[in-house]
Amino acid sequence: MDLLQELIVVSEKAANVARLCRQNDHLFQLLIQKKRPDEANPRFVEDFKTLADVLIQQLVKHDVGNRFPKLRDSIFGEENNIFSNKLGETIAVEVRNNQQETADLLQVVLNEDAQAAELLAAEVHREVFLDDVNTKRPTGDFSVCLEDLGIWIDPIDSTAEYINGIEEVAACGISVSGLKCVTVLIGAYDKKTGLPLVGVVNQPFAKYSENK
Repeated sequence: MDLLQELIVVSEKAANVARLCRQNDHLFQLLIQKKRPDEANPRFVEDFKTLADVLIQQLVKHDVGNRFPKLRDSIFGEENNIFSNKLGETIAVEVRNNQQETADLLQVVLNEDAQAAELLAAEVHREVFLDDVNTKRPTGDFSVCLEDLGIWIDPIDSTAEYINGIEEVAACGISVSGLKCVTVLIGAYDKKTGLPLVGVVNQPFAKYSENK
């Protein structure tokens, strides 16, 4: 149960970063990074990796790894954490030990934009509690062997929807495109069998109404 609660909390921290990046025009314009051809998803004409993707993935690795050290080497994600800035510098994005160290690293990524770096670092290091998360509390209990677990992160699922933000609602009232389709996905699986054991789906923009 402790692991599930941690995944819920860290998913909300990730959602907060996603919301900050998408709703702040200054940040959003800075955070688009075109993927290399060998990284691009063939489903899209243009596929983008955002710094929000990378930062969220590293946030989950950092927080879950600190809370459960036995999982630290078994946390994986679909994004490469190498990011290039407009000066041609290549930086490995990571969450550092404190807010200032993380801000200093992000400032290099963001072409010396201190304001943007500090905004992001503050959100990454902001403490979130289970009571802050708008979700149904898990009521059951379960036990797992941490040594057998792997964690997989899809930091911003539907990246194209996240970037474009064009809302489309079907006649039945279900959103079929746009920010309401964006999710943060974190799952735990059995490394021996590959079978999923527990996971969290967070919709950062479930109640989002402002056009961006």
